[in-house]
Amino acid sequence: MLHQNNSLSPLKAALYVRLSREDRDKIRKEDDSESIINQQTMLINYCKDNQIEIYNIYNDEDYSGSDRERPAFNRMIEDAENRKFDMVLCKTQSRFARDMELVEKYINGLFPIWGIRFVGIVDNADSTNKYNRKQRQITSLVDQWYLEDLSENIKATLASKRKQGLWVGAFAPYGYIKDPKNKNHLIVDEEAAVVVRYIFDLYLQGYGITPIARKLNEQGVPNPATYKQQHGQPFQNSHKECSDIWHTYSIGRMLSNMVYRGCVVQGMAENISYKSTKKRQKPKEEWDIVEGTHEPIIDQCTWDKVQRLRASKPKSCNTGDPNIFAGKVRCKKCGSSMRIYYTHHERYYRCCTQYFAKDRCSGTFVSEKVLRREVLKQIQLLYQQYIDESYISENLTIENGYKDKICTLKSKIKSAKQSLDKLNKRFKNLYLDKLDEVISKEDFLMLSEDCKSKKQVLEQDIEEYQKEIDYISKQLDDTNNQLNIIRQFKDVQELDSLTVNTLIDHIEVGGCKTCRIINIHWNL
Repeated sequence: MLHQNNSLSPLKAALYVRLSREDRDKIRKEDDSESIINQQTMLINYCKDNQIEIYNIYNDEDYSGSDRERPAFNRMIEDAENRKFDMVLCKTQSRFARDMELVEKYINGLFPIWGIRFVGIVDNADSTNKYNRKQRQITSLVDQWYLEDLSENIKATLASKRKQGLWVGAFAPYGYIKDPKNKNHLIVDEEAAVVVRYIFDLYLQGYGITPIARKLNEQGVPNPATYKQQHGQPFQNSHKECSDIWHTYSIGRMLSNMVYRGCVVQGMAENISYKSTKKRQKPKEEWDIVEGTHEPIIDQCTWDKVQRLRASKPKSCNTGDPNIFAGKVRCKKCGSSMRIYYTHHERYYRCCTQYFAKDRCSGTFVSEKVLRREVLKQIQLLYQQYIDESYISENLTIENGYKDKICTLKSKIKSAKQSLDKLNKRFKNLYLDKLDEVISKEDFLMLSEDCKSKKQVLEQDIEEYQKEIDYISKQLDDTNNQLNIIRQFKDVQELDSLTVNTLIDHIEVGGCKTCRIINIHWNL
């Protein structure tokens, strides 16, 4: 039975349930013990038995225990930080997270600071029980090993399927749907295939990718994401302002996608690790390319003509000079990437949305010369802001203040540990006095409870002091890292790719020629 809090109001609990695709695949028809409904029922009954008030039920279905982007999980963490409930209830610790880092961060780190208790009712995980902390850490380590093994097994399975030419993508390419009888096989979606053939025909008639996009938008042809949404098919939406129109990059990718000639190309990228969604591009010789896996939409003759035509098309900019802002420049109005082009012996960045959807964006542009000049100016201003003598002096003062605070906190920890040692000795003496019948059993219990209460307060103080030290140390490290990055470019007079990629996440360009707006989003 859980103890009530000191107030008259009952404990409030957040119930968290999770079921990943892998978990669901393992459930036998006669055994739904891991199902979402079963988890909820078990937790609700537990609350009834222990007179706990349910604040909310947070449900993440089809999410892995290592996924840090679980929507319900992150809402629960936000509510926990705002102290909207007193405890988090799960069936087991692994339902909360299989990532040891997440377990340590929240269950053993932030929850005690926020006054939140964690309980796993099947595996007896309880964050207020310091005696099973090691067991909980071992459990999270085993869960992490499980994830690592599972990740390797899934990778091996997918690699085997790719080499056989089986489609393993989450979504079927536009123009195809997954075969209802075999999800790893693509079949033609004739309604969308008509549009694919139309695009290839327009290109062979001499239309460029920008006129093709404009023509499709003028004719009201739904773009791939909109089409799939209208037909109840799975799709990935970018959620950008102009995500419902045809773009030039969509047309360009379609004209070079070998899937339309009956060939599957997969394995072009791979996750850096099972914990990260970041990917690294693989060299072409490592791609999995299998011919004749499904019915083609574009015949080989048409495909070859289009590829020859694309190869013969002159590039919009072929000066040999590197594009140091590649992938960095975006239109402030519609969010589209701005592409470089060459005119009158000068390079420009231009938003092309106006050429295929002029009602959605007026089409911002800026010369590379102006962009270079403004970016260099803002980098130099950034240096002055961070590195001038007064800032360094102020920063050193702040840093010394931080260091003084860390020293004070360390001193408090030392003092608290000394008090803990005294309490331990006192408890030992009390126990000896009870054995020698110097004090009664009742007095021993009363005095020992007092010792335990004081010990708990001291242990919590030590933990909070250490957390504060860790936080301040991280702040110091972050500040110093920022200063070190800026110092590398103290005397920069000419921009290069290293400077741009190190300092800048992206650049937004807006306004007009007489009132240009250039907003830089820094990597700091």
